[in-house]
Amino acid sequence: MGESTGPGPGAGSGAGALHTRLLIEVPDPAALSVAQTCGRVCVWCAVVLTAENAVELGPRCERRFATDFVWFPRGCRLCTEPHAYRVLLDHAQSCEQCADETGHCAEGRALRQTLKGVRR
Repeated sequence: MGESTGPGPGAGSGAGALHTRLLIEVPDPAALSVAQTCGRVCVWCAVVLTAENAVELGPRCERRFATDFVWFPRGCRLCTEPHAYRVLLDHAQSCEQCADETGHCAEGRALRQTLKGVRR
């Protein structure tokens, strides 16, 4: 998974939302088409993305041929939901704050907000 290079575009692009999107693993860009790495189609199923069905997954930085490049993966809502849900479950199972009171953990709140946005 790549590293963040700064805040990305899209709804809920605050620092917490960006961080949670980066927790969602995406396929290796070397195995993707140009349309997938450019965010025109879903990184998982390659469906054409529109403003209604696209989910920003945060900018990623990759090193290829001694050059860094930033790419902006996006997924469709149907593919992104199970990935976001898995990240939320993994986090909640290992976070003491989430076990005590879900509202006290900023990362847990951001993950729930991300999942809520995907399901809208």
